[in-house]
Amino acid sequence: MKLLIPFSKKYRLTFKGFAINKICPTNGALRTVGWIVLLFSLHCCFPAYAQYRLAWQDMDSLNRTLQTGKSIRLRKFEGTLPNGKKIAAYLAVINLKNKRLRIETIPAAAGKGLLLTSELARQFNSLVAINGGYFTFKPDTARNGLSSVSLLVHRGQLLTGHVLPVFRKDSTGVNRALYPTRSAVGFAGNRANFAWTFTDSSGNTWAYNKPNPFTVKPLQQNPPTRFFPAVPYKWQAPEIMGGGPMLVWEGKIFITDSEEWFTQIANANPRTAVGLDRKGRLLLLVIDGRQPGYSEGATFTELAEIFMGLNARYAVNLDGGGSSTMVVKGKIINRPSDKTGERKVASILAISN
Repeated sequence: MKLLIPFSKKYRLTFKGFAINKICPTNGALRTVGWIVLLFSLHCCFPAYAQYRLAWQDMDSLNRTLQTGKSIRLRKFEGTLPNGKKIAAYLAVINLKNKRLRIETIPAAAGKGLLLTSELARQFNSLVAINGGYFTFKPDTARNGLSSVSLLVHRGQLLTGHVLPVFRKDSTGVNRALYPTRSAVGFAGNRANFAWTFTDSSGNTWAYNKPNPFTVKPLQQNPPTRFFPAVPYKWQAPEIMGGGPMLVWEGKIFITDSEEWFTQIANANPRTAVGLDRKGRLLLLVIDGRQPGYSEGATFTELAEIFMGLNARYAVNLDGGGSSTMVVKGKIINRPSDKTGERKVASILAISN
């Protein structure tokens, strides 16, 4: 198995010299009780998440074609997760300190159409590209004819805010209007920022450091304000790509699919996501799925655990399923899950020089 299970093994030795052994040096029963109390406390304080440290393999031939030295490193993993699930994953590690590299959130057809990820990547001469945020298959009937339904800012221009409100039925079957703050990643020069966002009626995008909470009884989620769910800042990054849910926040797994109303897609699926590691490197990740015997896809939890194994400080999920595609110099390197092949999308996240 090309996988290390870090959480239990990594921290097993941490408590070797714990004071319980000193408090109860001779009474084995008391020591046992002490360890039970300690383990119960740890279980309550820390979620039962692991760090999936996959055995990534460098894709040397592709790395050479990029001619960026070590500024972009492409890696691949084919193997199994601890539950025996097969996955195939593709990773691009981007050194943001290289100021020759540009990061762009590129819309299809000026935001009013759908194009293949590979087609958009070739149009903009991208080195590496992945599909972007969520979209509608029928942009002609969408609001203002826009294809994206996720926040999308390109070269300083707001093309679409997150489409709000969303409607969900409460326990009595009544549709309720809900106002989630959807997660996004933004780029300004060589800096990447992550936040939960809300676009107001004036077209201002506000960024929050916590998601908008909700209640079940009654089913309610109030519109965000300039003071709720936290004091936000006006996000004026020239490139912003929305998606959701957030997966990792400040170095810890923090999956906000409930707050963002994405629980319906939390099961194993093909995935596209973007993260930032502790060295400040951008992580572009695509996981194939819905292909038994090759790759089954990942849940939100498994996706977050993979990012934790990459030492991510932040990570956010983008559109997945048949949209999940990674393109290197105009060529698809993963296996999109649709039987008809690559799916048309509303936007891509692209790296070029």
